[in-house]
Parts: sequence; C-alpha cells; structure tokens
Amino acid sequence: MIRPFVVGLVALALALPLPALAQGADLRAEAEKMDQAWQKAYNAGDAAALTALYTKDAKVMAPGAEAASGTKAIQALFEADVAQKVKNTLTQEDVVGFGDYALETGKYVATSADGKHVDHGSFMTLLKKVDGGWKIHRDTWNSSMPQK
Repeated sequence: MIRPFVVGLVALALALPLPALAQGADLRAEAEKMDQAWQKAYNAGDAAALTALYTKDAKVMAPGAEAASGTKAIQALFEADVAQKVKNTLTQEDVVGFGDYALETGKYVATSADGKHVDHGSFMTLLKKVDGGWKIHRDTWNSSMPQK
C-alpha cells in the first residue's frame, strides 16, 4: 500500500514543474515580443509608439538623465532620444516571472544611421500585466563603454 502512494507522490512531484516551465517559455516569448515592438518603434523614430508600450505610471531611468515618470515625460524623453537617428538591437538574456510582473535582463547595441558602433551595454526591464497584456513598467539601461 505504501509503494503505490510513494509512486503517486513521485509522479506528482515530476509533473508539477511542467506548468512552471511552460509559463517560463511563454513569458520569455511575451518579453521577446515586447523587445521586438520596442526595437521597431525606436528604430522607426516613433516616440508615440514607444510610449504606448509603457504603463501609464511607468518610469524610465536612462543614463545621464533624470528619471522620466508617466506618459508625457516618457514621450518627451524618447522624442529627444530618437531624434539622434540611432538604431538599437536588443538581445534577451533572462526573464523571471512573479505574479503579474516579469523582470527581463539583456544586452543592447546601438549603431548610427551609417552603421557605426555608438554604444553597447545592458538593460533591465520590469514588465507588468495590464488588462491581460504586458506593458513596460520600469526600464533602465547602462553603457558598457568607458566614460570619456
């Protein structure tokens, strides 16, 4: 009688991680979708489309600038930034989910319009589930290049 019980517990223990793994893969895919949308809007110079990817109470903490909080401030920050005509490529490294939030880390590479390397570094983005979809809630990045 104990043997079937133990076998049942082992089977249950093996089965429990599977939904968590599936959720992790889905979450990575959702974060990657957000990265692609961000890249597309940024590289097109579309500050309004970029801003639409953020929650209404989001905060963007860009290097060398005061934190931008809320829709108007974030759009102003991106309007100035995309005017430089730099293109960004994002590469996801890790995504960790917890409830209605997910934390993504990755790397970025920035190039000028003529393809020259401008910057590269790391980013960290906190995503928040809003109305059944994901939005960027907190966003920060830092350069890996030496300061001049």
